[in-house]
Amino acid sequence: MKKAILFLKKHMAALCACMLACIMILSAVWLRDSGVRRAFSGKRGNVQAANLKNGGEEEKSFHPPAMGNAIVPYSVQELMYNPTTRVYEIHEGTDFLCPDGRVYCVLDGRVEDVSFDPLWGNMVVVRHEDDGASVYASLEEALVRNGSYVKAGDIIGKSGDSAAIERETGAHLHFEYRKNGKSQPISFTTAPET
Repeated sequence: MKKAILFLKKHMAALCACMLACIMILSAVWLRDSGVRRAFSGKRGNVQAANLKNGGEEEKSFHPPAMGNAIVPYSVQELMYNPTTRVYEIHEGTDFLCPDGRVYCVLDGRVEDVSFDPLWGNMVVVRHEDDGASVYASLEEALVRNGSYVKAGDIIGKSGDSAAIERETGAHLHFEYRKNGKSQPISFTTAPET
């Protein structure tokens, strides 16, 4: 027993380093399988338009906000790992890669706000006829002004990494669609990765 204790005392640092390496390897495998790795891999697909039905309302067709894959999904039921904050948290939007750097308006509307938020970086908020609002965050630059009218498919900004809360994700678009002050899930389908 004494030999075992002496062995542990002598080699404790090496054993801790091995355990830490195993944890890091397992975390990397989990992140790869969870889809977060796509934020760093550069793999891209084509995003297609989405449809949304709100209760008895008429179905709307949304233009995709970006031409890249969704890399972090909308998730308020399941906690998502945030590599910037290093904690599991809900994600009330969808993060997209933007291979062409362009951010597109999803529905016709009027630009309600162009601003900088300390957590979300450069932002554009567009108010739509249904009183919903689309929010585009983590932009490098906004290409529209407050009060201007935009149509679905218009380029309204350039993707970036200005969102301090998602800085480790790299250049991307954080997109939300809000109705009655609450973020709504919208699923944009993507083509297979190439």
